[in-house]
Amino acid sequence: MNLKEKIGERLREQRTNLGLSLKELSDASGGLYSPSRIGNYEQGIRMLPLEVANNLSKPLKCSAPFLLCYDENETIASMSPAQIELLRAYMQAPATLQEGVRRLLNLKD
Repeated sequence: MNLKEKIGERLREQRTNLGLSLKELSDASGGLYSPSRIGNYEQGIRMLPLEVANNLSKPLKCSAPFLLCYDENETIASMSPAQIELLRAYMQAPATLQEGVRRLLNLKD
């Protein structure tokens, strides 16, 4: 199972454990993500971006790192406290600031 599939499985399990349908999760996200888009993440068709994981984590009552399987990622596990704090600050920043950081570092979504 590749990472996209693991993330999708975790997303689906968290949603179903809370008894939410795809439509209900879509509505809980404020309509930011359609049921079909969330379904694509769950099926491992699309990679779940950090910003989307951050937004979906609230209605799913979990953390974005949990959804993204960071607890299983050796790179994340070996991060220094300063790196973890930087990642945490990024995840809590408004979308416009996150976009600016990605642009500054020349990263794609």
